[in-house]
Amino acid sequence: LLTTMASNPPEVVKITAADGTQIPISSLWKDRKVVLIFLRQLGCRFCRQQVSEIMDFSLKRKLAQHDVVLCLISLGNVEQVKEWLEVTGYDGELYIDESTDGNPMTSPSTPGSLPYAVFRLRRGAEYLRLDDPDAQKKSEAVYARFPDMEQLGEKAGDGTVTIWPGDVFQTGGAFVLGPGNLCDFAFRSTYAGDHVDLDTIFKYAIGSDPTSGEELLYESTDNWFKKMKNDRRLTISPMGNIVAAGGLVSFSNSVLRAISSRTSVALGLGVAAGLASSAVSRKVNGGSGRRTGVLSALFGLSVSSLYLAQKTIMNAYIHSKLKYIDASMEVKLLTPIEIDDKVLESGLPECDCGATMATMPMLGMREPGDVVAQKNVISRSRSQTWVSDISGSNEFQTILCYVREFLAKPHPAVGRGGPVCPFVPTSLKKNSIYMSVVRTNGIKGLIEDVKEREKQIRKVLAKLLRDFVPIFEGLEPSKGKLRQFKAIILIFPDIKANQAHDIIDAVQVLVKESFVEKGLMCGEFHETNNASGLRNPNFFPLRTPYPCLAIRHMVPGDIAFMTLDDYPVKMRVKLLKGFLDVFGEEDKPQVKEAKEKLAAAELELLGQEK
Repeated sequence: LLTTMASNPPEVVKITAADGTQIPISSLWKDRKVVLIFLRQLGCRFCRQQVSEIMDFSLKRKLAQHDVVLCLISLGNVEQVKEWLEVTGYDGELYIDESTDGNPMTSPSTPGSLPYAVFRLRRGAEYLRLDDPDAQKKSEAVYARFPDMEQLGEKAGDGTVTIWPGDVFQTGGAFVLGPGNLCDFAFRSTYAGDHVDLDTIFKYAIGSDPTSGEELLYESTDNWFKKMKNDRRLTISPMGNIVAAGGLVSFSNSVLRAISSRTSVALGLGVAAGLASSAVSRKVNGGSGRRTGVLSALFGLSVSSLYLAQKTIMNAYIHSKLKYIDASMEVKLLTPIEIDDKVLESGLPECDCGATMATMPMLGMREPGDVVAQKNVISRSRSQTWVSDISGSNEFQTILCYVREFLAKPHPAVGRGGPVCPFVPTSLKKNSIYMSVVRTNGIKGLIEDVKEREKQIRKVLAKLLRDFVPIFEGLEPSKGKLRQFKAIILIFPDIKANQAHDIIDAVQVLVKESFVEKGLMCGEFHETNNASGLRNPNFFPLRTPYPCLAIRHMVPGDIAFMTLDDYPVKMRVKLLKGFLDVFGEEDKPQVKEAKEKLAAAELELLGQEK
């Protein structure tokens, strides 16, 4: 099977639509969520029985209410479709695999259906259970209500055997897939007539129990939660290990001196969106213009204040010893769809999600129920980004897996219903997350002293973020409310866990004021980020398997980060003014709150100056 998959990349594994058009099977879930049910073959009694159950359950209608599409795939041919649809009354999406001839005399020696094999659906004479009297009685009972559609086939030999285009030895299955290379549910029939429980697959498709309304905790989501230790404060031990911490983690003294001067608090906004695993790399050219209007909390997880630090506005870096990174030429942005394509093209269908999942080697998906050996999270070199046979997970795919499996799904630790980051599902669907891996080990001009090197890297990265502002503004969607679902996520795998506070957090401090003035937010994420959620002080959501910095638009809900008591009054005034520059004309409660807070802060500042 693995050899078959390796020699048949996903773009050549095709199915046929009811109108005769051939499409790649992976296109069904590339940009939407689908329930994909594999029938056996159009003429058989079990196929009719299953479709009747699906229609009685109103599965298509119920799924559509949650923006999920029902797709059926069957063995057969297009000529059978019209009559089959008339007999069954099914009116949803139907696709056909025409690759099998249906002859039971020759089928055992043929390879069978490639699409069915890709999904590892069982095939063989033993799954017909012809020697099981009870199974045969059940089969006859099904036949009494749903007789085989012999008019779709033709008689063979002495006329006692009907041959339909299909494969009598093939069983079916059911999956919840997409958007992108994602599988939330997998079921494989163990015998002909073994059908998925519709209540169960519906629950996994919508992410909650339709009766109680209780949200599902997906296995992969909880495994990410455990892997990132989102329920405890962390720090770095003297030996360089990540350990549980007591009290608030602060910047090192060297960073306080490097950023010196006025006291401020890192914003720690937003949520890391989620890297990908895709195909074509894109060099981006800058746009222009200032963002205004209603913009989403790119994955605006509400968080409390972070680390107390010192800062000063950096000068133009004229005397820097380092070669700066050219944002428009040296950093290539990829969307989730492009990453998915690239992962499949490169044969890298794994991510380091720590879940009990198994790869589907050709389609690049993982599914619940099987254990897979985990690769190490290490930093690859630029030339190794898409190499499949070296140790370590691909950074794009690892972050994208994290975004899809953790940020885009609910977890009870958040303290409210809905996904960990409410905006991520739409951003993934709109393909409006732009990501890149930035290699800092290769920056020319770095000196040997560790602290001086970190200082210089902070300058380089702060300038890089500022240079990305016009690029961000030029990316789609560039107009309207959909802008709130756009984000750039830069991944820095060369920055070690014990450097993240002194580099990633410090860079966010350096750029936050200028970003707010432009109506933007910058968020910082890494393995030991101790920013806690507003609704649960024991939930630490801003952790990612690699250090990241994210750029997003400001949204009205960001007022929560402008009025925290830990901010010095001068900083509060500046941030509130920046917020009102963007949203001041809108009739929203957050705007009213900001104006009241600004008036109070200005009075407080006036009292201090006296």
